[in-house]
Amino acid sequence: MDLQDKHTAFAICEENLQLNEFSPNISYKPDPCRPIKGQITPEEWLAFSKYNKDRAEKEMYESTRLRENIFHTMGQSSSDLESQQKASEYSLRKRLHELERALTELEWQKKQTQEEILSNESDIERLEKAIRDKEPMIKLAMTRQENRHSRPGMDLVRDEVSYGLCDEIQQLKAEKRALEDQLKQAKHAWNILQQQLHRIEDEIAVKSNSIMLEKRALETRRRLNTEITPNTQTDRNRQLLNMDTSGLRPVLESIY
Repeated sequence: MDLQDKHTAFAICEENLQLNEFSPNISYKPDPCRPIKGQITPEEWLAFSKYNKDRAEKEMYESTRLRENIFHTMGQSSSDLESQQKASEYSLRKRLHELERALTELEWQKKQTQEEILSNESDIERLEKAIRDKEPMIKLAMTRQENRHSRPGMDLVRDEVSYGLCDEIQQLKAEKRALEDQLKQAKHAWNILQQQLHRIEDEIAVKSNSIMLEKRALETRRRLNTEITPNTQTDRNRQLLNMDTSGLRPVLESIY
């Protein structure tokens, strides 16, 4: 797990190194400098890595003294190991099924979110067009009203037309402000949808990686699932006397 975490951290560092100001997947983040729960110091990180390394070396050293007993007890524990193997494989398959089901759900959510984003973008375009269409109408009403101010003498009457033009200007401006408010809300919703889409995509990547690891674990178990059961009394005696004929001993000795 420690090695897996380091591979993940290394991949994140590589990805960050490849980012630049023209990368398409950069965006504003809420309070990126906040303290994160679980963060440790470099000294703690180094101590943890050293602890894992020392512990692994100690375990390997201890295992060299136990491997002969392992061969001796393999025959006695074969039934329990088989039951545990089946239980473990069932758990792995169940976990894989749960991950695949979760991935399918996330893919569906991604599709729905993308469709919602497209719909939202259409609303934004419609609102922007409506705002642009209002501007000539406002200009027209204002220009008409301003031109009527140039009437000479007693013809400069604040008549019903003047009041109508003023009402029209105020109504058009109110409609434009309402459209601008709707546009602001639509853009805010678009930003939220984009953030949600990024979160879903990140989760899909995590789930896909987990599925790959689970499948790899199942495949590894299948390849290593070599039963070493004595077929005859002679083979059983050889096993009990630690006379390995399975070919597994050289593999274990090369590892340890």
